[in-house]
Amino acid sequence: MNIRAALDLARAGNFPSVASNVLAALLLSAAAGPANAFPAPGLLALTILAGCLVYAGGATLNDVFDAAFDRARRPERAIPRGLITRAGAAWLGGVEMVLGLALLVLFAGASVIWAAALAACILAYDWLHKRWIGSVVLMAGCRVLLALTIATLPGHDFTSSLLGWVGALFVYIVTLSLIARWEYAPGAPAAKIGRSVGRLLAFIPLIDAAALLLVGAWGPALACAAAVPLGRWAQRLAAST
Repeated sequence: MNIRAALDLARAGNFPSVASNVLAALLLSAAAGPANAFPAPGLLALTILAGCLVYAGGATLNDVFDAAFDRARRPERAIPRGLITRAGAAWLGGVEMVLGLALLVLFAGASVIWAAALAACILAYDWLHKRWIGSVVLMAGCRVLLALTIATLPGHDFTSSLLGWVGALFVYIVTLSLIARWEYAPGAPAAKIGRSVGRLLAFIPLIDAAALLLVGAWGPALACAAAVPLGRWAQRLAAST
Protein backbone atom coordinates (compact mmCIF):
# COMPACT_ATOMS: atom_id res chain seq x y z
CA MET A 1 0.00 0.00 0.00
CA ASN A 2 1.32 3.45 -0.87
CA ILE A 3 1.34 6.50 1.39
CA ARG A 4 -1.46 8.20 -0.56
CA ALA A 5 -3.78 5.25 0.03
CA ALA A 6 -3.01 5.31 3.76
CA LEU A 7 -3.72 9.06 3.90
CA ASP A 8 -6.99 8.59 2.01
CA LEU A 9 -8.04 5.83 4.42
CA ALA A 10 -7.18 8.18 7.31
CA ARG A 11 -9.18 11.04 5.74
CA ALA A 12 -6.05 13.14 6.16
CA GLY A 13 -7.77 16.02 4.40
CA ASN A 14 -9.44 16.66 7.77
CA PHE A 15 -6.26 16.72 9.88
CA PRO A 16 -6.10 20.56 9.96
CA SER A 17 -9.56 20.69 11.54
CA VAL A 18 -8.54 18.03 14.08
CA ALA A 19 -5.46 20.09 14.97
CA SER A 20 -7.64 23.17 15.36
CA ASN A 21 -10.02 21.26 17.67
CA VAL A 22 -7.09 20.13 19.79
CA LEU A 23 -5.71 23.67 20.12
CA ALA A 24 -9.13 25.00 21.14
CA ALA A 25 -9.63 22.17 23.63
CA LEU A 26 -6.26 22.82 25.29
CA LEU A 27 -6.91 26.52 25.72
CA LEU A 28 -10.60 26.44 26.64
CA SER A 29 -10.04 23.71 29.25
CA ALA A 30 -7.07 25.43 30.90
CA ALA A 31 -7.90 25.60 34.62
CA ALA A 32 -6.28 29.03 34.92
CA GLY A 33 -8.33 30.32 31.99
CA PRO A 34 -7.17 30.73 28.40
CA ALA A 35 -4.69 33.46 27.67
CA ASN A 36 -3.71 35.03 24.37
CA ALA A 37 -0.84 32.58 24.08
CA PHE A 38 -0.33 29.12 22.70
CA PRO A 39 0.08 26.00 24.88
CA ALA A 40 3.58 24.66 25.48
CA PRO A 41 4.94 23.51 22.10
CA GLY A 42 5.65 19.99 23.31
CA LEU A 43 2.16 19.48 24.69
CA LEU A 44 0.55 20.99 21.61
CA ALA A 45 2.55 18.78 19.23
CA LEU A 46 1.90 15.65 21.31
CA THR A 47 -1.86 16.18 21.53
CA ILE A 48 -2.23 17.13 17.87
CA LEU A 49 -0.33 14.00 16.86
CA ALA A 50 -2.46 11.90 19.20
CA GLY A 51 -5.69 13.46 17.95
CA CYS A 52 -4.77 12.91 14.30
CA LEU A 53 -3.79 9.29 14.98
CA VAL A 54 -7.08 8.58 16.75
CA TYR A 55 -8.96 10.25 13.90
CA ALA A 56 -6.95 8.28 11.32
CA GLY A 57 -7.65 5.02 13.12
CA GLY A 58 -11.36 5.70 13.29
CA ALA A 59 -11.56 6.71 9.63
CA THR A 60 -9.56 3.70 8.48
CA LEU A 61 -11.71 1.31 10.52
CA ASN A 62 -14.75 3.01 9.01
CA ASP A 63 -13.64 1.75 5.61
CA VAL A 64 -13.14 -1.71 7.10
CA PHE A 65 -16.75 -1.78 8.31
CA ASP A 66 -17.98 -0.30 5.00
CA ALA A 67 -15.99 -2.59 2.68
CA ALA A 68 -19.04 -4.32 1.18
CA PHE A 69 -20.90 -1.04 0.69
CA ASP A 70 -17.85 0.60 -0.89
CA ARG A 71 -17.41 -2.22 -3.40
CA ALA A 72 -20.83 -1.34 -4.76
CA ARG A 73 -20.98 2.45 -4.23
CA ARG A 74 -17.42 3.74 -3.72
CA PRO A 75 -15.16 1.50 -5.84
CA GLU A 76 -12.48 4.21 -5.96
CA ARG A 77 -11.63 3.67 -2.29
CA ALA A 78 -8.50 1.79 -1.24
CA ILE A 79 -10.03 -1.52 -0.14
CA PRO A 80 -12.26 -2.07 -3.23
CA ARG A 81 -9.33 -1.08 -5.47
CA GLY A 82 -7.15 -3.73 -3.85
CA LEU A 83 -4.57 -1.23 -2.59
CA ILE A 84 -4.89 -2.84 0.85
CA THR A 85 -6.79 -5.85 2.11
CA ARG A 86 -9.64 -5.46 4.56
CA ALA A 87 -7.58 -7.29 7.19
CA GLY A 88 -4.58 -5.05 6.49
CA ALA A 89 -6.72 -1.93 6.88
CA ALA A 90 -8.11 -3.30 10.15
CA TRP A 91 -4.59 -3.75 11.50
CA LEU A 92 -3.56 -0.29 10.31
CA GLY A 93 -6.59 1.42 11.80
CA GLY A 94 -6.27 -0.46 15.06
CA VAL A 95 -2.61 0.46 15.47
CA GLU A 96 -3.30 4.11 14.67
CA MET A 97 -6.10 4.34 17.21
CA VAL A 98 -4.26 2.50 19.98
CA LEU A 99 -1.13 4.58 19.45
CA GLY A 100 -3.10 7.83 19.52
CA LEU A 101 -4.94 6.86 22.70
CA ALA A 102 -1.69 5.70 24.31
CA LEU A 103 -0.09 9.07 23.60
CA LEU A 104 -3.05 10.84 25.23
CA VAL A 105 -3.12 8.61 28.31
CA LEU A 106 0.46 7.52 28.92
CA PHE A 107 2.37 10.60 27.76
CA ALA A 108 -0.06 13.52 28.06
CA GLY A 109 -1.82 12.22 31.20
CA ALA A 110 -5.44 12.04 29.99
CA SER A 111 -8.10 10.01 31.81
CA VAL A 112 -8.25 6.34 30.84
CA ILE A 113 -12.03 6.38 31.27
CA TRP A 114 -12.59 9.32 28.91
CA ALA A 115 -10.12 7.91 26.38
CA ALA A 116 -12.00 4.59 26.48
CA ALA A 117 -15.29 6.44 25.96
CA LEU A 118 -13.76 8.15 22.91
CA ALA A 119 -12.67 4.80 21.46
CA ALA A 120 -16.09 3.25 22.15
CA CYS A 121 -17.88 6.14 20.45
CA ILE A 122 -15.67 5.87 17.36
CA LEU A 123 -16.19 2.12 17.05
CA ALA A 124 -19.93 2.45 17.63
CA TYR A 125 -20.15 5.05 14.87
CA ASP A 126 -18.10 2.93 12.46
CA TRP A 127 -20.39 -0.05 13.09
CA LEU A 128 -23.75 1.74 13.06
CA HIS A 129 -23.50 4.70 10.72
CA LYS A 130 -24.78 2.91 7.62
CA ARG A 131 -27.63 1.30 9.59
CA TRP A 132 -28.95 4.05 11.86
CA ILE A 133 -29.63 7.71 11.10
CA GLY A 134 -29.13 8.51 14.78
CA SER A 135 -25.44 7.71 14.34
CA VAL A 136 -24.98 11.38 13.42
CA VAL A 137 -24.99 11.93 17.19
CA LEU A 138 -22.10 9.47 17.52
CA MET A 139 -20.22 11.24 14.72
CA ALA A 140 -20.44 14.54 16.60
CA GLY A 141 -19.66 12.71 19.83
CA CYS A 142 -16.30 11.58 18.47
CA ARG A 143 -15.03 15.18 18.13
CA VAL A 144 -16.63 16.21 21.42
CA LEU A 145 -15.12 13.28 23.32
CA LEU A 146 -11.67 14.05 21.92
CA ALA A 147 -12.03 17.57 23.35
CA LEU A 148 -13.33 16.26 26.69
CA THR A 149 -10.51 13.72 26.90
CA ILE A 150 -8.01 16.54 26.41
CA ALA A 151 -9.81 18.45 29.18
CA THR A 152 -8.78 15.69 31.62
CA LEU A 153 -5.08 16.45 31.18
CA PRO A 154 -3.27 17.74 34.28
CA GLY A 155 -4.01 21.44 34.79
CA HIS A 156 -7.18 21.28 32.68
CA ASP A 157 -10.87 21.06 33.54
CA PHE A 158 -14.41 21.09 32.13
CA THR A 159 -14.73 24.87 32.11
CA SER A 160 -17.87 26.73 31.04
CA SER A 161 -16.00 28.02 27.98
CA LEU A 162 -15.08 24.48 26.96
CA LEU A 163 -18.62 23.16 27.43
CA GLY A 164 -20.16 26.02 25.46
CA TRP A 165 -17.73 25.42 22.61
CA VAL A 166 -18.27 21.63 22.46
CA GLY A 167 -22.03 22.26 22.45
CA ALA A 168 -21.69 24.45 19.35
CA LEU A 169 -19.29 21.94 17.78
CA PHE A 170 -21.77 19.13 18.44
CA VAL A 171 -24.65 20.95 16.73
CA TYR A 172 -22.48 21.87 13.72
CA ILE A 173 -21.27 18.31 13.15
CA VAL A 174 -24.71 16.76 13.61
CA THR A 175 -26.00 19.16 10.94
CA LEU A 176 -23.05 18.41 8.65
CA SER A 177 -23.54 14.66 9.10
CA LEU A 178 -27.25 14.86 8.27
CA ILE A 179 -26.39 16.67 5.04
CA ALA A 180 -23.77 14.02 4.23
CA ARG A 181 -26.35 11.24 4.56
CA TRP A 182 -28.26 12.67 1.59
CA GLU A 183 -25.35 11.85 -0.71
CA TYR A 184 -26.54 8.28 -1.26
CA ALA A 185 -30.26 8.99 -1.42
CA PRO A 186 -31.87 7.91 -4.72
CA GLY A 187 -31.67 10.73 -7.24
CA ALA A 188 -29.55 12.96 -5.00
CA PRO A 189 -26.82 15.07 -6.66
CA ALA A 190 -24.04 13.05 -5.02
CA ALA A 191 -21.11 15.02 -6.45
CA LYS A 192 -22.59 18.37 -5.39
CA ILE A 193 -23.40 17.14 -1.89
CA GLY A 194 -19.94 15.64 -1.56
CA ARG A 195 -18.30 18.96 -2.42
CA SER A 196 -20.54 20.78 0.06
CA VAL A 197 -19.70 18.33 2.82
CA GLY A 198 -15.99 18.77 2.10
CA ARG A 199 -16.32 22.53 2.49
CA LEU A 200 -18.30 22.16 5.71
CA LEU A 201 -15.62 19.86 7.11
CA ALA A 202 -12.94 22.42 6.27
CA PHE A 203 -14.97 25.15 8.01
CA ILE A 204 -15.03 23.35 11.39
CA PRO A 205 -12.08 25.44 12.69
CA LEU A 206 -14.26 28.56 12.44
CA ILE A 207 -16.23 27.21 15.43
CA ASP A 208 -12.94 26.90 17.31
CA ALA A 209 -11.83 30.39 16.27
CA ALA A 210 -15.12 31.96 17.39
CA ALA A 211 -14.92 30.29 20.81
CA LEU A 212 -11.35 31.48 21.29
CA LEU A 213 -12.23 35.03 20.25
CA LEU A 214 -14.95 35.10 22.91
CA VAL A 215 -12.33 34.47 25.62
CA GLY A 216 -9.80 36.91 24.15
CA ALA A 217 -7.35 34.36 22.74
CA TRP A 218 -6.75 36.30 19.50
CA GLY A 219 -3.51 34.63 18.42
CA PRO A 220 -4.79 31.04 18.73
CA ALA A 221 -8.10 32.12 17.14
CA LEU A 222 -6.21 33.33 14.08
CA ALA A 223 -4.33 30.03 13.95
CA CYS A 224 -7.63 28.14 13.97
CA ALA A 225 -9.01 30.38 11.22
CA ALA A 226 -5.87 29.66 9.18
CA ALA A 227 -6.71 25.96 9.41
CA VAL A 228 -9.64 26.55 7.04
CA PRO A 229 -7.59 27.30 3.89
CA LEU A 230 -5.03 24.76 5.06
CA GLY A 231 -7.80 22.19 5.26
CA ARG A 232 -9.04 23.03 1.78
CA TRP A 233 -5.49 22.53 0.50
CA ALA A 234 -5.17 19.23 2.41
CA GLN A 235 -8.41 18.01 0.85
CA ARG A 236 -6.78 18.31 -2.58
CA LEU A 237 -4.02 15.98 -1.42
CA ALA A 238 -6.02 13.37 0.51
CA ALA A 239 -9.62 12.32 0.99
CA SER A 240 -11.82 14.02 3.57
CA THR A 241 -15.07 12.08 3.02
